Amino acid sequence: MSDSLESRLQASLQRLGFSNIQVSSESNGHIQLSGTVEDPNERASALSIARTTPGVAKISNRISISS
Repeated sequence: MSDSLESRLQASLQRLGFSNIQVSSESNGHIQLSGTVEDPNERASALSIARTTPGVAKISNRISISS
């Protein structure tokens, strides 16, 4: 696995149990999170992880809450 921002963030999310969230890189420091989580707290946690990842400048949140 390369050490790209996308792969580092995806690995961090996977390690913390967010296997249903996908990360894609849109441009320099701009990432998109997509997928489904169980509740709003999980979505907030995933966003917090992304915000604290070095190199992330902007986040597009496309994470939905399962119903």
